[in-house]
Amino acid sequence: MTETEPPTQHPTEAESTTPLLAATIVLVRDGAEGLEVLVLQKAAGKHFAGGALVFPGGKSDDADAAYARDFGEADDAHATLKVTAVREMFEETGILLARRPSSENLLGAAEVAALAEADPGRPVLDLARAAGLELATDTLELFAHWITPPSRSKRFDTHFFVAPAPEGQFDVTVDGYEIVASAWRRPQAILDEVHAGRLKLVLPTMMNLIKLAQWETVPALLAHTRLEEVFCVRPERVETPDGQEIVIPEEAGYGVTTIPSRFLRSA
Repeated sequence: MTETEPPTQHPTEAESTTPLLAATIVLVRDGAEGLEVLVLQKAAGKHFAGGALVFPGGKSDDADAAYARDFGEADDAHATLKVTAVREMFEETGILLARRPSSENLLGAAEVAALAEADPGRPVLDLARAAGLELATDTLELFAHWITPPSRSKRFDTHFFVAPAPEGQFDVTVDGYEIVASAWRRPQAILDEVHAGRLKLVLPTMMNLIKLAQWETVPALLAHTRLEEVFCVRPERVETPDGQEIVIPEEAGYGVTTIPSRFLRSA
């Protein structure tokens, strides 16, 4: 898996706002009607993308980097971000991608629940260390890379990783504060709600759902993702005779290069 940066752009004054490094997991499974993805609903209010449907994820921190240094693979340029994605998903959903060193199988739901109940409130990276577990970062494949435009007050440099859901860990536990609901849904079903005007999404979520809708099974998606070159997307807002549109590069591989802003949330 390789990653390509776009051509160098001339900085503007607004680019003095440094984007925060973040990571997201696009967790997928094969459902009765085809590929499904886990989406979460953020609580309305002060949270970023408040009220929106999102994938599990969040900002990277020093503890993620320390864990990656201790346990990550030296040749994996995204080791810290993968740790961030796994940690954030556990904090937001209760799903944990981890295994015991002697096993190729990921932990089951009962093992994960027992781990959390043994020491409630303890950070998951500390729990993993104490239990001698390995985070299964090898199951994550880089899927997309987006950087918030410099005109926004909150900016993120976000890497999206796709991963198959661990067998048996399909039930989601949300905190009811930052995350208020969860669902396994077909990507196209979510997009149909957008097109019908019943739902708006933040741009990266919408575009990655468009990309996901190309595949009917998890194996087909993963086989393509392992070979695909990931292009860093820096969206731009332009005025057209039909109103404002968001433009992304064709090289990003989403099949479209413009999105009318009426489909998008402002967050």
